[in-house]
Amino acid sequence: MTLPAEKLGLFLSEGLHQDMLTTAERLNTRKNPRGSVRRLYERAFREMVDALDGGAEIAFPAVRGVKDRVSVRLSGPLCARIRRHTDGLNLKLTDFAFVTVDRFLQSTKGDAHGPAAQAYSRPG
Repeated sequence: MTLPAEKLGLFLSEGLHQDMLTTAERLNTRKNPRGSVRRLYERAFREMVDALDGGAEIAFPAVRGVKDRVSVRLSGPLCARIRRHTDGLNLKLTDFAFVTVDRFLQSTKGDAHGPAAQAYSRPG
């Protein structure tokens, strides 16, 4: 059963979404890559809210500069968790998304065959 998806409008620093597309292509081990970018965004945001739920202290600096508008679809329950954290921390979604995506991209750099890639390729 697929969870209902919600459209989330993001403003990411210029080039950050392209980095996510490149990372999705690099980490994708499935024969049919359809939806791989959505799964990657789901994974990035899920890892962030899991870290925050676990008590991690994460700085969310304000994002300046040119931004690209990106729309992604994420599961409804995940969107609710994101909203809970942005509201609780009094954060703009832009700042939350930037740190989430940047942190995720840093954690997956050079990882095409390691545990992160294997976890990404699992259906879920």
